[in-house]
Amino acid sequence: MDFDTAPIPSFNCGLDLSSLVVSSDLLHHSWNAISELRTDPRRNLGSSPAFLRYRETQVRNYRLIAFSASAKHLHGGGDLIPSSDVPEFRFICSKSNPDFSIDRAAMSLFDSARQDLSTLKAQVQDGAKSTAYLITGHSLGGSIASLFTLWLLDSLNPVTTKRPLCITYGSPLLGDCGFQQAISQYSAWNSCFLHAVHKDDHIPTIFPQTTYRPFGSYLFLSSSGMACFEAPTISELLERTKPERRDNMELVDFDYGPTVKYLRHNYVCKDTMKLSGRETDSYKAGIVLQLTAIGVLQNEQQHDSALMKWVDRSIVEPERMAITQKMETFNSAKKLNEVKVNMARMEWYRKTSENEGYYYYDDYKSKRLTRDYSVVMFKRTLTDYWEKLVKEVEKKPQKEEANLRNRWLYAGTNFRRMVEPLDIAEYYKVEGNEDYWTRGRLNCYRKLEKWLEEARRPEVNLATRKQNIKLSLTGDSCFWAHVEEAMKSCEAYNNGDRGRSVKRLEEFQGYVYGLVESYSVSPEIFIGNSSFMKWWKVYDEMDLKMDSKLVWFMRNRMYYKYREGRYDPMEDEE
Repeated sequence: MDFDTAPIPSFNCGLDLSSLVVSSDLLHHSWNAISELRTDPRRNLGSSPAFLRYRETQVRNYRLIAFSASAKHLHGGGDLIPSSDVPEFRFICSKSNPDFSIDRAAMSLFDSARQDLSTLKAQVQDGAKSTAYLITGHSLGGSIASLFTLWLLDSLNPVTTKRPLCITYGSPLLGDCGFQQAISQYSAWNSCFLHAVHKDDHIPTIFPQTTYRPFGSYLFLSSSGMACFEAPTISELLERTKPERRDNMELVDFDYGPTVKYLRHNYVCKDTMKLSGRETDSYKAGIVLQLTAIGVLQNEQQHDSALMKWVDRSIVEPERMAITQKMETFNSAKKLNEVKVNMARMEWYRKTSENEGYYYYDDYKSKRLTRDYSVVMFKRTLTDYWEKLVKEVEKKPQKEEANLRNRWLYAGTNFRRMVEPLDIAEYYKVEGNEDYWTRGRLNCYRKLEKWLEEARRPEVNLATRKQNIKLSLTGDSCFWAHVEEAMKSCEAYNNGDRGRSVKRLEEFQGYVYGLVESYSVSPEIFIGNSSFMKWWKVYDEMDLKMDSKLVWFMRNRMYYKYREGRYDPMEDEE
């Protein structure tokens, strides 16, 4: 199996997931809190007290926060406000998804209660260190519950606090495609949202689905059963199950109480729905069973070829793709052991080459032995891992991106310094290749190096670097590209291109000695058969009379002292 490829799901677990939610009593307790809140006039929030209500209670081992706001305050056509006008939610932007829009009515209501919500947020931040939170809301209150949960997620430390779960009832769609992608691309946040909708509820379909898009998971409810689907299939299902509504019909909040009560007592699925024995696709069979459970399909319609084509195109394939992508979502912690094993193999390769009088860069470039070919697989696996990680990090909200970058900075730096030299070896092995930095360097190397610079970690002192020099990797992972370009400069000089070549060689010598002076280059570069020593032999025989610290260092063989951690630039200059 490929390193990051998840298997295609064979079974759909929507019915099992929906049964799990109902059997856990999460729906029962959350809807009860909403029902009690709607009849309690003392629980108003914000500058428009009739609009939004709030209630916090203790339920078993978690805290429950409920919001309620009437749908009559919604605008029938929908109106989106750009992310540039909602700076408090700009944190969900990422480099791959820089803009989004949120429903204006929901955002206005959120702003009207901002002071109270800020106080509540501070309380939850402190409480989430030891207590799980369930945040819920009905109708427009569900939109506020989603916004509050999202606002809260940005402020919680995922290491020391518990992420909340948000369950909404009959909530209208909240944002556009950019908003959907911003949340959906980060599975840790997307999994915090479960939206319950009834097929007879008008509110979830009030806004045009050409501009509004769903996120999270959806729990479809009906008087006959329930089903659970991922966001990509929701638009089609909402449109298919959309109740008829006259233009002048007043928006009325749907009562989920009877349905929740019924499902609570009947959550174990009885074998009253049967699939056609001709259905060989077990995943599709699970989808059809769910659609039948919520009344979108009838048993006899399972033989309707035109209807089944719609099921395939609009439900089965998007749902299967969403689940596959969810399974493929990069879990760096889970892959860490494999990464460590392959880094250990790379270290073994490096040391084995050194023991035989070669530097692993040159061994890999020449590929003289079987082990040189075996290491190709280790390198590819590591590179694929970090390329995928970097891409995933760039999709994440800004704060989460920074957290992940810092968490993996040390491992990423070691990978870059160990593996990039091998990519450089492959690049310059092709005759005519030059300027590796702009023509051959992978994005993951650029990003990992940039993140290290932005982290501004304190420098390791010189004494420590001298003490550990035998184990160290060269600080600049592009060192060997500089060596290869210096060799080309020597060739160009000997072929008559002297002015530019001399300048480049001067810069290269200053660059190398700067690494030597700070003990930032591996002593292995001075192994007799290394490409660097080959460059030095060519350069030392040229007719150049260039006086530099590196020339003095090399001609006096100070690298022997350097390899033992005994070289002191200040003493030798004196």
